[in-house]
Amino acid sequence: MKTAFIFILFVGLVVRLILVGNPGFEADISFWKSWSLAAIDHGVVWTAFNTNINYPPGFIYVLWLMGKLYSLIANPHDYFSFWRVNNFSFLLTSKSIAIVADLAIAVLLYSFLKQKNKLISLGADNHFLNRNLPLVASAIFFLNPTVLLDSAVWGQVESLGLLFTLAAIILLFYRRPLLATAIFAIGPLVKLQNIIFIPIFFIFVLRFFDLKTVFKSLGIFTAVFLAIILPFIIQGKTDQILFLMTVNSDYFPWMSLNAHNLWWIVSKAAGMTTIDKMTVLGIMNAKKVGLYLFSSSYLLACLLTFLKPTARNFLLSLTFAIFSFFLLSTQSHERYSYPVVVLLLFLYPFLEQKFKKFFWLIYALFTVNVFFNIHAGLVVNYPFSGLSFLTAVTNNFTTLLNSWLSLLLYVMMLPFIASQISLFYLFSAAAFFVALIVFNHAGYLFKGKISLTSFKPIIISQGYGSLEINRSVNSSSGWKKWNRLSTDYFYYRKGFGTHANSNLVFDLNRKFRSFSTDFGIDTEAPTQASVVFQIHGDGNLLFESQKMGRFDFPQHTKVNVTGIKFLGLTVTDAGDGINGDHADWFNPVLYK
Repeated sequence: MKTAFIFILFVGLVVRLILVGNPGFEADISFWKSWSLAAIDHGVVWTAFNTNINYPPGFIYVLWLMGKLYSLIANPHDYFSFWRVNNFSFLLTSKSIAIVADLAIAVLLYSFLKQKNKLISLGADNHFLNRNLPLVASAIFFLNPTVLLDSAVWGQVESLGLLFTLAAIILLFYRRPLLATAIFAIGPLVKLQNIIFIPIFFIFVLRFFDLKTVFKSLGIFTAVFLAIILPFIIQGKTDQILFLMTVNSDYFPWMSLNAHNLWWIVSKAAGMTTIDKMTVLGIMNAKKVGLYLFSSSYLLACLLTFLKPTARNFLLSLTFAIFSFFLLSTQSHERYSYPVVVLLLFLYPFLEQKFKKFFWLIYALFTVNVFFNIHAGLVVNYPFSGLSFLTAVTNNFTTLLNSWLSLLLYVMMLPFIASQISLFYLFSAAAFFVALIVFNHAGYLFKGKISLTSFKPIIISQGYGSLEINRSVNSSSGWKKWNRLSTDYFYYRKGFGTHANSNLVFDLNRKFRSFSTDFGIDTEAPTQASVVFQIHGDGNLLFESQKMGRFDFPQHTKVNVTGIKFLGLTVTDAGDGINGDHADWFNPVLYK
């Protein structure tokens, strides 16, 4: 058995060595080069501040390791060699980190499934714990085309981030919660989507152990986090940590980043060109609807872990949560469903007999689904990096078909949950979603009006600073400059602080009859400020103000927006330049 396992590892490593020369996702590899070079030349903190990195701080250490490994083989400062697309040395060293993580996961899976007595004590069915299961499961993982594609071809590090979570899970099962937490804490700081696992992890610690263990674990989690960001603390640069942990929240504001999910269907396979601020349900945009759908699904996963904290349900909750995040959230990447094909293998021995009968069908469908999605995301950018025959059939129809398969697989997971908890909780999660929708429509439904600040613009452009909601434009400089909206010392609670020349466009979805707003130059503007305010509806001018100066009192207007889908708020510089033109839209209200 052990010899066969070693042979599987050998075959898997040989296959990876053959594939590693594929240039993969060239943009990601280029980023690895740039960021790793910065890390080894200037350090972790410098890299965080002086490059365009949008990964969490722990990943910078991984980049440093990439750079150091490459330095053992070649000179990273040899410009022509280092930046060559087919630089095999860098492809090998950068991809080797994910490949080693693949290897570690295979060993974890094999050794975990070998512990028959431990599995039985955790609720596994002895009837299905045959001697071949560890070998078969580890082979399925290590030779899985999805796993090979992500690490050895693309060059991404999903397996590295997931490795810490899997090690932590096993340590929890072995009743080592503090060590488990220490290892678990590294995952989100290396691969940010692992943050999805955090609440479920601590719910399980609470129910599998006790409240005292939760507090100890939280202390360990905090200590590991502080240790990783210690260079930033020493240099007094902790503000950058928050930036790195949140920069991706709206970094790519599209419905779907080539993820074959719900929003790929809604956008009709145009997820990469359809902004997720478009209104799709009543007066709610796609991003908010996706967030509420995911929150409701996540609530169900948390309830499953809390109500029945078994090994089976813990693993199922993690699997369901990460797939829900991929399927239901906007701005989801094609790779976010990757953990499912790994977690399911750890889940298998704990399933009831009735589910084991069709588990491998579901697993095969998941493998096809995730593999095709990641492959499509790769070849849409780099057609020659993928399989030519699969690239030839990758089109809108097949990607939409795969998206519908994703929805089907989500539905197929629900019976696994329903068998453990009352249907009441399934309906409660659905009711939670409905309640969120009603709450967001409360003003619209019951008052007949709603502030335009509840909408996110689908287009934002302005000549200076960034758009500020309920604050003046200078507030974009940081919390020390935060200031309320005002004009000539008339103060307002709600509105938009902008700067000429600016254009804001909102998708009203033809749900309103009229729009009213005050407007004027902000009190913080210099004396020479002068602007003109305009309101557009579907490209047609509905209102234009006179030229307004710094000391003019706020003005008011109300326009008819019946049948209007796109409302535009424009501020021009009145023909004399934008210097000091801090312009505000005060108390903008839409009426049903």
